[in-house]
This record gives sequence, C-alpha cells and structure tokens, in this order.
Amino acid sequence: MSKSRFIELMAKSMGKTANAEELAELDMFLEQFPDYKKTYQVTNALKGNGAGSAETKPEEVNSNLEEIWNRIKSSNKNTANDTKVKPMFRWQWVAAAVLVFVAAGALFYKKTEQQDSLTAENILHEIHVPYGKTEKLKLPDGTQVTLNAGSTFSYPEAFEKNSRDVSLTGEGFFEVTKNAKKPFLVHTAKLVVKVLGTVFNVKAYNNDKTVETTLLKGKVQVELKNNPEKRIILLPNEKLIVVNNREPKSAKPKESKIEYQVTELPDVKPDEVKETAWVDNRILFTNEAFEDVAVQIERKYNVQVVFENQKLRTEQISGLLDKESLQEALGIIEMTTPFKFRIEGQTVYLSKKEK
Repeated sequence: MSKSRFIELMAKSMGKTANAEELAELDMFLEQFPDYKKTYQVTNALKGNGAGSAETKPEEVNSNLEEIWNRIKSSNKNTANDTKVKPMFRWQWVAAAVLVFVAAGALFYKKTEQQDSLTAENILHEIHVPYGKTEKLKLPDGTQVTLNAGSTFSYPEAFEKNSRDVSLTGEGFFEVTKNAKKPFLVHTAKLVVKVLGTVFNVKAYNNDKTVETTLLKGKVQVELKNNPEKRIILLPNEKLIVVNNREPKSAKPKESKIEYQVTELPDVKPDEVKETAWVDNRILFTNEAFEDVAVQIERKYNVQVVFENQKLRTEQISGLLDKESLQEALGIIEMTTPFKFRIEGQTVYLSKKEK
C-alpha cells in the first residue's frame, strides 16, 4: 500500500466515511507496520469516543497533535531526503483533517449546549392556584415561593445568565436565594420588583383596589411600569401600596399616573403580620372594610360572597380567621357586626340584620 493510500484511508476512518472494505484494508496495513499503528492509536485517542466528543478540550487537542508530529518526525529520521518532504506534506493534511474533525465536533457540542440552554430558558412553567388552596414551589435557583389562592405564576425551566425573571398575577410570598450578579425580578401588571436576595410578599390581583409589596428582610427596588424612571426602594418592614386603576372593559383607558405610598408595618411579632398571614392559611384583619375581607374569604374558602345590603360593604371589622370552617368564620364576624348570612352551595349571601 502506498503512503498516499494509507493517508486517504486514515482520514476516512477518522471522519467515519470509510466503508467496511476500506477499514479492513487499513487494519491489515497497520498490522504490518507497527509504527504507523501507534500513530493511528494516538489519533484515535485525540478523537475520544468520536469526532464530536464533549470530553475533548482545546489544550488536549494541541498536546496530542504535538505528540503526533513528534512521532512522525522520529519515524522519518532515517529515511532519504526525498522521502522526508513529501510524507511530511501529506501528514500535514492528516493533522489538518484531524483538527477539522475535532473543531467541528467541539463546535457542534457547544452549539448543541447553547441550544439546550436557550430551549430551557424558553420553556415556561405556569402555575394556576384555584380558590381554597395555596401552593409552594422551589424555583431552579433554589428560591422558595408560596402562592395564594387565585394566583397565576410563571417561571422558566432555566434562568437567563443576567437575571431571574418571573411573572405573577395574584399573591406570592418569596424567599429569594442570594445572587448579587443575577437579580431576581417579579413582573406584575403594574410594577416590577427587583431583588438580589430577600424575603418579601407581593399582592397583585387584577381586581383588588391596590397592588402591594411588603418587605420583611433585605432590600428591594420597585419600578412602576407606567413610570419606569420612578424607582422606589423599600427597607425591612415597609410596604408599598399602589392604586390599582380598575376600569370597566367598555371604558377607554385613562392616561393617569399610578398613585402610591410607602408605609411602615406595625411593630408586631412575625406571626402577627397581616400581610403574610395567608401563608399560614389565616386571615388577619384590623378595622378593614367588610368587602375587602370578603375577597379574602372568597379565596380562602373557594366561595362567592354576595352583599344583598350594599351598606355592609363599608362596615369596619376586625378579627382573625384560622382553622375555622366557613360557617364558623362567618359566625365569628357576626358576633361583632350586625349582619346575617346564608350559604347556598358555593355562594354566601350577606344581609343586614333586622333590629
């Protein structure tokens, strides 16, 4: 077999284009020339498990190519001058072929890895929590999220390199894993909450009067979507209240700035913070309008509350609902508020108690 034929078969073998007959011819030739067989084994080591082996690194390629050249040079020392030049020239093509195969394999692996990453970032998980339930989940970065009833939450299979973006409609309690290089962003219809690692609560139901962000630990930055230049920094035990402009579907949207205020939480024990009582399946209310408490009752007990007497909506009530049944919960409120109720299926009717 001529050397040119050997080079051709070797290149085809490494490129996985050789047929069975050509591979048999190459093997037979290598058995007759042990020195060439050693060199062939080195090139196979260079390829790993295939030209696209993920284990082949650039530094390994350079090292193995250097070893190939050393073997070639040492095997040609005792040959005639006219046989030195041509084989070396041909071996350059072999080395180039090997390098092309490895580079193409590495590029393919890198591209596949990038595509997998992009695919993961594009896969969105969407969680819908029905009334009467709450749900806990752990995000890809380790962040713990508790979702309140009636909430919709979406997050990617894998977060992007520069940020961790999630979307929320409803209410969520977040315990964010710290990562100074990768801020955590909660997107709602009215605002975006940006954190690095902290504990906070976001209430952003579309039909509520307000959108609230309550910070318990750490530090957050809130950006109002209709006024992105306005950034509000919250410190521990502060709450941001943003007016939720609710317009009827038939009404034309008004171009008005979102009104907001920052308030401090009362100095109470952690388990007495009413903004996060729902995490423990409780409702804590102090001098709140009955209609606002009724919304929380709807979510907790999966019912619809109907006010047959509209004046009841503005009644100020206080109390704590924990593990009581719906009947018991309404009975507790009834002890301090002049109203009566009846339950028909999943609907609760409230009316004014006659004197």
